[in-house]
Amino acid sequence: MQRDWLPSPGTPLGATFYVRQSQPWLKHYFGIDELKATWSPGIGGIVRWGGRIPAKTASLIAATRQLPVWYLEDGFLRSVGLGKDLTLPISIQIDDFGMPIDCSRPSRLERLIEGADAGAEALGRSVREVVVRNRLSKYNNLPHRPPGFEPTTRRRLLLVDQVAGDVSVPLAQGSTESFTRMLDDAVASGAQCIVRTHPDVMAGHRKGYLAEPAAGRPGVILSADPISAAAMLDVVDEVWTVSSQLGFDALLRGLPVRCYGAPFYAGWGLTEDRISDRARDALGARRSARPGIDRLTAAALSHYPVYRDTRTFEEIDVFRAVETLLAERRDLQLD
Repeated sequence: MQRDWLPSPGTPLGATFYVRQSQPWLKHYFGIDELKATWSPGIGGIVRWGGRIPAKTASLIAATRQLPVWYLEDGFLRSVGLGKDLTLPISIQIDDFGMPIDCSRPSRLERLIEGADAGAEALGRSVREVVVRNRLSKYNNLPHRPPGFEPTTRRRLLLVDQVAGDVSVPLAQGSTESFTRMLDDAVASGAQCIVRTHPDVMAGHRKGYLAEPAAGRPGVILSADPISAAAMLDVVDEVWTVSSQLGFDALLRGLPVRCYGAPFYAGWGLTEDRISDRARDALGARRSARPGIDRLTAAALSHYPVYRDTRTFEEIDVFRAVETLLAERRDLQLD
């Protein structure tokens, strides 16, 4: 697919000091020798990473200089290791409209989902099957070992904790109260509730939203078991989340998903959305299409991200990316 929203290869681009220092490899995605400072003369646009203050500063400078800005994030199939451990991503998202995690404004991904056609459906089915069969998700650094839960006859809900302070929560119109409501609803349902800790929290990098309020609640099990997302999804009946990608992973596997925020995969008729009026208003009529999971998969995992081999930076497709991730897992004896 022609990604005509990307900067033309070789276009001089600016970035903040943080991005230039922490992600010098980004130059390979744009066919340039280096990213320049945001105030450099002669640049054709500015790239920003994430949604924190340096990224907002980059957008302000771009607006002041009347330059285009591109929003960068990790892809939904990222790596075997964690970003916090400085593992390079095998894919990134480059968006000319906004960030998919920001439900208040359109993103290029949203446009691709809206416009997905019958050809995208066949592609999406193939991508979904290979990802699910090979038990992949965003991070792939954990073993596919079954969790040690006691057998139960009750419905088992997976409640996805997220990193406290992560901008993906407020940008999806979520909040601490969203997690509290999700937990209260789950306990009241009578189901067995499993609280899944975020990989960055497991690794000791960050804190989560749910661990403290969930501790000691009847019917709630806190799980920091270092196992893969696929292994956890194997043993649950339903997934509830605010805005985590784990909800998307669950949809790929045919599990029911309830959202208490508005991630990129909510609002398309695939999820049960318990979102706030503010989030519903933010989405408005933008997500009126009913693409089905395969068309959404084609957009999110094939048409939208840019995949590159992390050693040669050769551009590859999603199927080569899957092969590469699996080879890295084998090298680390994770399979």
